[in-house]
Amino acid sequence: MNYFILTLGCQMNVADSQRIESKLNSLGYKKTSEKEANLIVVNSCSVRQKGIDRIWGGIKKWRATNKKILISGCVLESDRKKYAARGIDFLHVDDLPKIDKNLKIDHKNQTEHYLEIVPKLSGAIAYIPIMTGCDNFCSYCAVPYTRGREVSRTIDDIVVEAKSALNKGFKEIWLLGQNVNSFGMSKAQKLKGQTNNDNFIKLLNEIDDLDGDFVFNFISSNPQDMGDELIDCFAKLKKWNKELHLAMQSGDNEILRRMNRKETNEEFLALVDKLKSKIENLKLSTDIIVGFPGETEEQFNHTLEACQKIGFEKAYVNQYSPRAGTVSAKMTDDVPREEKMRRWKLLDTLINHKHKL
Repeated sequence: MNYFILTLGCQMNVADSQRIESKLNSLGYKKTSEKEANLIVVNSCSVRQKGIDRIWGGIKKWRATNKKILISGCVLESDRKKYAARGIDFLHVDDLPKIDKNLKIDHKNQTEHYLEIVPKLSGAIAYIPIMTGCDNFCSYCAVPYTRGREVSRTIDDIVVEAKSALNKGFKEIWLLGQNVNSFGMSKAQKLKGQTNNDNFIKLLNEIDDLDGDFVFNFISSNPQDMGDELIDCFAKLKKWNKELHLAMQSGDNEILRRMNRKETNEEFLALVDKLKSKIENLKLSTDIIVGFPGETEEQFNHTLEACQKIGFEKAYVNQYSPRAGTVSAKMTDDVPREEKMRRWKLLDTLINHKHKL
């Protein structure tokens, strides 16, 4: 049996695909091209509708050549039901079920959690998940509904995986999570809104102290869980590449409130100032959504102004699209597509092409 994995979305999905690849290899399958494959595994992303539409286009093409199709990754329940109605199995990567050599999936007798699988690493970067899921429930985001609530791995398991990657010759490691700086925080602390970065600090120091000539990074960081002790830790790390991804999403307080973000624009700007004052040569990247329901021209300009003050090195600017099951999907998507595109171009020009407006 030959297989091909189509990976959509973020680095976490890349890491998931490497574990799926390892599992399929252990069953005697052979990785090959899309054209030659008997089995297509789609590691899906539900952040934008475009990714889901791409999968449906692929399904039509693959079925025309009698390929077996498995869907994995971040899939909303509504989309999962649509796939099931077409006879397409869902492979839940967060709790990998038993798969036999005939591709029969036993969902009742799960053999191992996918993080227990040794990944088939490839490329220049070793991606290491340190946690899965998210507890933040931003109103636009599908992740808590597709990956579930936040669960952290043990520091020992992560360090073992990092050492293995270094022994294989990797020179760059990325620690992955939807919200890495809440790594190891208890549910009680989160419910009380308390920031405790002790476990993440310990993990960073252990990775930083590993032998070898390498650099490491971590994504993504949430500004609401960025304590002073963590910033002090960043400043002392020797092998961190000083690239910090910190999602802003909007520079307007009302939009941030409707997004269920926990920080104001003023708090975000103060955090950036603190980070820059303590970490020399820091490079900041961010995520921004334009055209969120109800976003006025004035509110968008607040985002523009914040970006001009901060001077991000890079930004992933997304045009808002509603995702079924999220809170914002119940809001009126009232910013025209053309206006979303205009706002996207302005931010992309300012940040990613370094052209002053």
